[in-house]
Amino acid sequence: MSIENLIKSEAQMLEIADALADRLPKDEDAVARYRQVVFESMHTDHGRRNINHCGLSATYNVENLSNNTYSSIQGEELFPHTLDDFERWRERNEVPFVFTRKGIPLPMERSTHWIQPPSNYDFWDGELTEFTKHHPGDRITREFAVEQVITVNGRGGLVIESRPFLAIFYRHGYDPLTVSRNMGVYVESEEDVRRFPILLKYLPDPTPDRRLRSAQSFSEAFDRLIQLSPVRHEDLQSVGLPDVLTHDVIMLNGVPVHEIFGHQFEEPVYPLQVGQRSLFPVGKNVQNPSLVLQDNPHQTVEGYSVCGSFHFDAYGRPSASKTHICDSVVQEHLGSEYVDLKNLEGFLGITESQAVGSARQGDDGSFPQGRMSCTVLDGTVEDIDWSGKVIMVPHNGYVVDGSFFKVHSCECYVLNGSGEPERVGPLEGSRAVYDAIMGMHLIPGRTHHIGSCSKPNVLDGGSETEVAVSFLVNNQLWERLTIRPL
Repeated sequence: MSIENLIKSEAQMLEIADALADRLPKDEDAVARYRQVVFESMHTDHGRRNINHCGLSATYNVENLSNNTYSSIQGEELFPHTLDDFERWRERNEVPFVFTRKGIPLPMERSTHWIQPPSNYDFWDGELTEFTKHHPGDRITREFAVEQVITVNGRGGLVIESRPFLAIFYRHGYDPLTVSRNMGVYVESEEDVRRFPILLKYLPDPTPDRRLRSAQSFSEAFDRLIQLSPVRHEDLQSVGLPDVLTHDVIMLNGVPVHEIFGHQFEEPVYPLQVGQRSLFPVGKNVQNPSLVLQDNPHQTVEGYSVCGSFHFDAYGRPSASKTHICDSVVQEHLGSEYVDLKNLEGFLGITESQAVGSARQGDDGSFPQGRMSCTVLDGTVEDIDWSGKVIMVPHNGYVVDGSFFKVHSCECYVLNGSGEPERVGPLEGSRAVYDAIMGMHLIPGRTHHIGSCSKPNVLDGGSETEVAVSFLVNNQLWERLTIRPL
C-alpha cells in the first residue's frame, strides 16, 4: 500500500476543519482536534530491506473549556461525511475534569501550513541496506511520516498543519551492550532528503578527534562506531581509574538534561499533592551562571525544523521559546490552559501563571498539558581534558525521591594512555540534582538526539502518554557522580 494515498490534501483538510467548526457550540469555549499520522517504517539487517510497518494512526477529540468535559476517540480516519457517526462515538466517551482554567481567551488566529511531501524519502535505503549486508547484527530503521493536524475553536481560531518527517535509527548489538544512534528532522523538499547526512556532525562522539562527527556518509560513521563497540574492560579500575565511588563524567547527549532537569519545568494541570514542591521554583539561584537551559519549539538544526518542534499548541496558540535558567536564575516554566492555583505559590514560588502555548497531546489523543519540545542547553564552553574521566552516551535518566537522580548508559568509555576511547561495561551514575547542576561544565561538541517522552495521562493516571521530543545540547562534564555497574 502506498502511503501517498493516505495523505490528505490541503483542500481536504480545510473541508474537515469547516465541518468541525460548524459542530462547535458558539456560546461556549470549546476546541476540536483531528490528528492523523501517515507513516512508513523500513528496517534493514543482513542486507535485507523490509517495509515492516506502513499505515495511518488517527485521533479525534473535543474539549469543552466552559463545562469541563473532554472526549477522545482513536483509530479511525475522519472524513466530513463520517463526522455524524464520529460524534455519536465520541459523545459516549465524554468525561468530566476538574482542572482550574487560567481564563485566557482562546486565540482567533487562523493559519494553514501544508508542505508537499518529498517523493524521494527512501533515497538512502540502498546505502543503509548495503551496509547491513556486511555487518551482521546491525539493524537500521528508516522512518518517514507525514503529521497532519487540524485544530479549531469556537472563537474562530483555526490551525491546519501538514509536515513530513524523516528519521534514521541505527543499532549495533543487543541489550545490555547496545550501541545506538539516531537523527530525525522535518523535511520540506527533495533537497532536504539528499543533504540529510549533514546531521552526522551532531552524533554523540566519544573520540577526542571527532572521527564519527567528521564522517561523510552513514556507512563511514557507523563503521567507525562499530570499531569502538567491543567491551574492553569490565570495570573502571582495569582501564586505569582509581578504585573510588565517585568520578567526573562526560555526558555526550541531552537525555539526562531532559529527564532530570527539563521535566521540572512543566507546570502541572492537576491538583498537587499536599507539600509537593518543584526543585526549580521561579527565582531559584542554581549557582551556575555558565548554563542557559531553554525549551524551543522553533529550534532548527542545519536549516531543518527538529523533532518535537511545533508552531501552534493544542489550542491553536502560537508557540514560543521558554528560558528555564539563565544568569543562574530560574525564570520560565511551560504552561497550558490550566494550573493548580491553590498550590501554585508553594510549588513554583509564584501566585499566578499566564504561561500558555506549550500544551501538547500525543498520538493517542490524551488531554493536552504543558510538555517539552526541544530541550536546548548552551552557555559558556570550557576546554577540559577528557583523560581520567568516564565518558557516557546515556539512554535513560530519572529523579529518585524528589532530589536525587540516576543516569543509565549502556555505552561507556575511558580514554587509555594513548587517548583512545576503550569501552567499559554498562554504568549507572547518581547524585543530588542541585549538586549536579552546580558542578556542571559545558565542553566543546554539540549533539542533537531525538526520542519520545512519556508522562502520566492527567485524566487516567494509570496510563502513559507520549510526545516526540529532541535535545540539542553541548557536551557536558558532570562532577563527582557516584558510579556503579549497571
